[in-house]
Amino acid sequence: MANRNETLSRSYKFLNEDYFQKLYEAFIEAFSDYVIPFALTDTQFRNHINLNGVELERTVGCFEDDRLIGFSLNGFGEWEGRQTVYDAGTGVNPGFRRRGISEAMFEMMIPKFKAEGIQQWLLEVITTNNAALSLYGKLGFNSVRELAVLQFDGHMAALSEMPQNIEIRDIDDPDWSLRTTFWDGRTSWQNSVAAIERSRKMKRIIGAFSGGKCVGYIIFSSVFGRVAQIAVEKDHRNRGIGTALMLAMQAATAEGFPLQIINIDKSLSTAMDYFKNRGFYENVGQYEMKMEM
Repeated sequence: MANRNETLSRSYKFLNEDYFQKLYEAFIEAFSDYVIPFALTDTQFRNHINLNGVELERTVGCFEDDRLIGFSLNGFGEWEGRQTVYDAGTGVNPGFRRRGISEAMFEMMIPKFKAEGIQQWLLEVITTNNAALSLYGKLGFNSVRELAVLQFDGHMAALSEMPQNIEIRDIDDPDWSLRTTFWDGRTSWQNSVAAIERSRKMKRIIGAFSGGKCVGYIIFSSVFGRVAQIAVEKDHRNRGIGTALMLAMQAATAEGFPLQIINIDKSLSTAMDYFKNRGFYENVGQYEMKMEM
């Protein structure tokens, strides 16, 4: 399929690295009135691209003359054993909405990616974003689970005493084969092992060790207090290890940033109860949606 499609004065084409600045500016414009504040610096936008495995050569842009007015950021990788494209952000400038731009971009992308062997499309959408839900429903996406962003404002209460025989220290080279055995469920795309590895320079990993063995860990965005993963080995739960890890993260978080658990599966009732019992509340709800190709 051609890498360009034109309709009247509007054109659609796949981008490349040369379009990074225009793409960043279009991203800021498109999300200027988003359901939740979503303003990123250009460096943070670059980190967003790296985290989600976005390939600019397989990202589509919509142009009005020379102005980029719409885009669909596409990340690629394996998800549940299948070749997957991940929508890391589809947006249209507020002044150009309701003109079929998002639909046209997907009409251009779907046959190309299907021909390349992509088996499914994955994304998240805020549960109150009715316009996006309507669009994705028309395209054939179905909700597969609900995710939540949990937030804690203020400072966590210190433990009366540290868990016995537990050492808290940084981890430089995580053993994923061990740490994934601590999980009760699965992460979202941007919190997956692959995403952590892609954004490793922006993450800090702190572990809890008993007798030299890791029995719990937390992964979070340095400075910002946003948890990507936290897990404790099943036989070591209910001993304060998770709280000790959260306190270690809070000590490393810059003043003024709330603690957040990013996109936790709401069906994990034990984990949800754990955080809510410690003062976390649901700040944002999202549907994880998937379309078979």
